[in-house]
Amino acid sequence: MLVVDETESDLKRLIAADFGTSSTGDFHADFVNWIHFRARRVPQLPRKIFTSQEVTSHRNQYPAIDQIRLALGSGGDVRPWLSQTIAKNKNNHKADMMFNDWQILHFHLSRIFQTPNSIRRTGPLLYAHITADEATFLDVQPHGRWTMTNLLEILLRTNAPGLERYEARSATPMRLTDDEYRNLRRKGGNSMIEIGGRAFFPGGGLLASGHAGRIYRYRDWLFGMIDKIRQDMAKDLIEPHLKTAIYSLIGVPVRLGVYYDDSGMAIIDKNRRGLVLHQMKPLE
Repeated sequence: MLVVDETESDLKRLIAADFGTSSTGDFHADFVNWIHFRARRVPQLPRKIFTSQEVTSHRNQYPAIDQIRLALGSGGDVRPWLSQTIAKNKNNHKADMMFNDWQILHFHLSRIFQTPNSIRRTGPLLYAHITADEATFLDVQPHGRWTMTNLLEILLRTNAPGLERYEARSATPMRLTDDEYRNLRRKGGNSMIEIGGRAFFPGGGLLASGHAGRIYRYRDWLFGMIDKIRQDMAKDLIEPHLKTAIYSLIGVPVRLGVYYDDSGMAIIDKNRRGLVLHQMKPLE
């Protein structure tokens, strides 16, 4: 089977739509920064919501909590409540290191829109642990609580599986202060976090560059699958569920492309009406 690979050009167009002209001149660097940006924007997917006792006690004072809850639960757009740093520093993968490291985002709690797409900034912030299918509202705290390990204690108490997925059962953690974690994060370092005598590696850790380990692995999986599909198709090694669609246009090359929406990256055959050859999971 003849294969035409247009995945890189497709990815470059996706990146350019958000970033404009490349700031690095390096396609691979631009791409990994772009998927960090897309993950920070919070893909619009319906999520199960968990709310801590701490957040519940603030709901009357901050009605925006319920607005954010509704948006996240229904797959709506929460960008108005997110930090403006995300929009202003699109191509900076370090725009939110708490998200990179622990998968925790913060939301502003004003109800006043200063533009159609953003609310007025506030001192108190809602801190929440966000995955592709869950959002756990942890606490309302001021700016600067970027290494507040008590947030992870609240996560364990409110939605234990949300943190236990990162548990290192055979490891012995070293207890560090919040300031020590802050210094470690600035250096791109990692450490197991001790909570209740148990060791956790929330978010999957950082690379020395400051990139989120989980997002870098997402990139590696995507490029690995592109290579595998290209090689398999060239050898006529086609997944059984794809054979009918592929061979219905015998003699027509497989034109590999890449598509993105909030459900995740997809590798497609553009010559067969966008036939999905591999669907990635959503970014988180």
